[in-house]
Formats: sequence, C-alpha cells, structure tokens
Amino acid sequence: MGQYRPDVPQPPTPARPGMVTAAGVLLVVGGALGVLLGLYLIAGGGRFLVFGLITLPVAALQVYAGLQVLELKEAGRQVGLILAVINAVLALLSIGRASGPSVLRIGVNLFVVFVLTQYRDAFTP
Repeated sequence: MGQYRPDVPQPPTPARPGMVTAAGVLLVVGGALGVLLGLYLIAGGGRFLVFGLITLPVAALQVYAGLQVLELKEAGRQVGLILAVINAVLALLSIGRASGPSVLRIGVNLFVVFVLTQYRDAFTP
C-alpha cells in the first residue's frame, strides 16, 4: 500500500531587503530629479545646453539603475554603485558653493554605496 505524501509547500522566495528598496527608490527619485534638471537646462539654452545634454542621459541611466536595483538585478547594482560614487565625488567637489545640499547628497550617495555593497548576495545575475 502506497503512502500518501501531501504536497509540501516550497519556502517563499526571499523578499527584497528594506535597505535595498530604500537604495533603489533613492536612485529612481534622484534620477527623476536629474531628468527634470536636464530638461530645464536644455530649455534654458545657451551655455547651459551642454550641461543639460550631459545631465539628461546620466539621470536616465540613474533611473534605469534604480529600477533594476528594485528588481534585484546585478547589472543595476553595478551601475547604481558607479553612479553613486561619481555623484558623491561631484557633491564633495561642490561643497564650497552649497555646503548644505552637498552634504545631503554625499550622505545619500554613501548610503546607496553602503547598501549596494553590503547586500550583494540579494542580487541575481
């Protein structure tokens, strides 16, 4: 007589850590604000046009990285990590002009760098 083996439920897929969610949201929000800034600079024309044309694709890449981080993709983690380091360095360079916002930018970007390096195992290739 065969034994009846009930279906054993599989363990749930691990949820995205809250810190990773926060880093992804910060990347998306920062990128969205960068897109708005890029459009504003392009609309201003003149010498700001060049800065707008540089800011716009970088900000779009930051939004992409944030969305990929929220989906736990390794490519998004790597791009987000690179952009956060570059952003922190640029904020450090501009600390003399606007110390308050620069310190805030440095803190946010260092948080993103910390999270994306510490939660490396949560991401899939």
